[in-house]
Amino acid sequence: MMEALNDQENRKWHASMFPGFFEDQQEIAWSAALLLLRDISQTQANESTPLLIGHALKRLAPQFLDGLAFTDFLFKEFRRDPGYGDLDAIITLGRTAMEFAPPKDPQRYAALINLADLLSERFDKEGSKEDLDEAITLRRDASECLSPDHPQRPATHLELDKSLFQRFRSRGALVDLEEIISLRRIVSESTPPPDRYKPLLSLADSLHEKYQKLGSVDDIEEAIELVHTASQLCPPEHLDFALSQEQLARYLRAQINQGTVPAHVNGLGTDPSSFGSSIIEQLIEKVVFETLESMPPRLLHTRSGELCNRDTQLSKFKTSPQYKRLQRSSPNNQQLEVEIKAVVSECFGYATLSHRWGRGEPSLRDVEGKNIYKLGSTDGLVKLKTFCTHALERNFQWAWSDTCCINKDSSAELQEAIGSMFSWYHQSSLTVVYLADVSRTGSLAKSIWFKRGWTLQELLASNTILFYARDWSLCINGCVANHKTDPALLEELRKATQIADRYLKNFEPGMEDARSRLCWASFRRTTRPEDMAYSLFGIFKVQLPVLYGETAEDALGRLLEEIISRSGDVSVLDWVGEQSSFNSCFPANLVPYQATPRTRLIPSGPATRGRLDLEKARDLYGDLAELPLAECVHRRIMLPSIIHPVTAVTVIASSAGPSRYTYQILASGLTPLEVTSSVDLDKGAGKYIFVRPWHPQSLQARTGSDDDASRSLVDQLGQPFNALLLERLLHNRYKRIACDCRITACVQDLASILDSEVLTLEVV
Repeated sequence: MMEALNDQENRKWHASMFPGFFEDQQEIAWSAALLLLRDISQTQANESTPLLIGHALKRLAPQFLDGLAFTDFLFKEFRRDPGYGDLDAIITLGRTAMEFAPPKDPQRYAALINLADLLSERFDKEGSKEDLDEAITLRRDASECLSPDHPQRPATHLELDKSLFQRFRSRGALVDLEEIISLRRIVSESTPPPDRYKPLLSLADSLHEKYQKLGSVDDIEEAIELVHTASQLCPPEHLDFALSQEQLARYLRAQINQGTVPAHVNGLGTDPSSFGSSIIEQLIEKVVFETLESMPPRLLHTRSGELCNRDTQLSKFKTSPQYKRLQRSSPNNQQLEVEIKAVVSECFGYATLSHRWGRGEPSLRDVEGKNIYKLGSTDGLVKLKTFCTHALERNFQWAWSDTCCINKDSSAELQEAIGSMFSWYHQSSLTVVYLADVSRTGSLAKSIWFKRGWTLQELLASNTILFYARDWSLCINGCVANHKTDPALLEELRKATQIADRYLKNFEPGMEDARSRLCWASFRRTTRPEDMAYSLFGIFKVQLPVLYGETAEDALGRLLEEIISRSGDVSVLDWVGEQSSFNSCFPANLVPYQATPRTRLIPSGPATRGRLDLEKARDLYGDLAELPLAECVHRRIMLPSIIHPVTAVTVIASSAGPSRYTYQILASGLTPLEVTSSVDLDKGAGKYIFVRPWHPQSLQARTGSDDDASRSLVDQLGQPFNALLLERLLHNRYKRIACDCRITACVQDLASILDSEVLTLEVV
């Protein structure tokens, strides 16, 4: 050891660590003790380590150099460079130093914390219960070293909290949880606003833990109140605000499952003050009213469980920090209206529920003026409450459900709701789809949700959608914020609906490709038959009266009439099946649209071969270009068509059971056709015609010369087409003959095309 002391390098080491130590040439034994401690700390600990440390510490006189000071240095060196010494040896050194140190030593607090930190670190690596227990004891001792107002006290409590929580998680001892709650109370009470929200949320979390263990209603009630208080202290734009909403949703959901909800959960409700007359307040009022005008008139407040009309929604907004912040804005800010719109849009973002109705669904009268979280536990109410907590968890203050947010006793309100339903789902920030008949690992496609009529528009209208299984776990991929962006789930949706990705991801309501939209709906059903048509109003963007009590045929007929009148789309007449009493060209229901149109396209059929009379072709082009769009008036269709009069009808087969006749029919300009129908056709000529319904969009635009456009038209008309068989009635009206098969007609030759007769027919 003397040799070590005389070593120049060691002298330099001591001099750098403890300036002035050698200036008075103190006893060599002290330096030797320091060197021994350093060597011990850098050597793997063994059974003799404590004895060596004790021997060295006894050699250090407190009046010159405290063993705790040197131990603190070694702790810091190890923290700076973990390779500096052996963790076990330094822990042993720290323990021994604590034994020799006086109770009032000023270095004692730091040594306790350092030793506790190293023990916690070793616990994380090796999992020794003894290390964790000792770390907790040391942190308690460190806390007692400090006065109540000491600035280090909150940090000490926080570290003790962490260690206790580790032990509670591994052993589940309620005594640890009680100590955690006490610590968090102290920290929350000693933390000034606005930073108090964090300890309040931590305290609420520990009370929720206790509630889960003991089921005490008082604990969960206090947790909910603490989250409300924290939410008021935390700015809404802060990341922790979303955390507070998640916690509140979790606590409310726990009570839903338990069946108890505190009577005093009232959210942020305070007495509202009226909008002021200042420029800013007037501008805020204008933006809010514009926003609410396009939203559902009633929404559920997810925090308080209240059903709120627009006046109450405004009151809630006026108590919010966002509103108060906007009030303080400068009226000279040129971007003020943009900022107000952004804030209002965010504050009034809402979630919608899409589901299959089940037992005990709450109505408006069941929830109006009440707190839904305090209501009973029917299947429908539990579903509603759980939906609201999931919306709250995703930071939505507002939620809408078709069960209780519409006054179905008011025909005017019901009419408005059905007409606005598509836009409400489209405008919502999130649609939660609850599949009560799908397990966590089950197939979405098997859910009855995909067989219901109203859910089609809810699927198409919603920009952001999440599918939840029976146990309210997210289906398939729980990591994405929108299942419409998840490839695996899109594949499931495609299988279940037969709808292409482009429509699933970005659907626009309107008349485009009307027949495909009817096909999607044809696989679905509604409880009330007429709802099958009403559920499509939003998809086609039409506003029609809702007349409950009318027949399903009339409801569908009115819809098809509107589609044709507004778009002229004659593809909706392409179907095979039962006729409607509304109009002979309409089906009685949507089922016939399940069969997709099929026509055999050929590059250039025999009919177009030969020398083309360009003058006739140009005249035909002009005749078709002048045809009007198809339209419907008073259940009659004005149908622009190319017509082929029937010249002969011959029965070639008939059935003995229900009347079925197979006919061979000859028509002007067409090859012979076979048609099967239940109608007993007259055999004489002149009573029937085949027609090719015409839409101006079928006429290709002129991209070159008139002659080129005419040639293209002739090629187009030479293709097979789906024909309608019509019967001529009195007063030059026509009626469609229902057939059991699609009639695919082919023109005979080029002359038949050029001699085509073009007319607009009145079909009843």
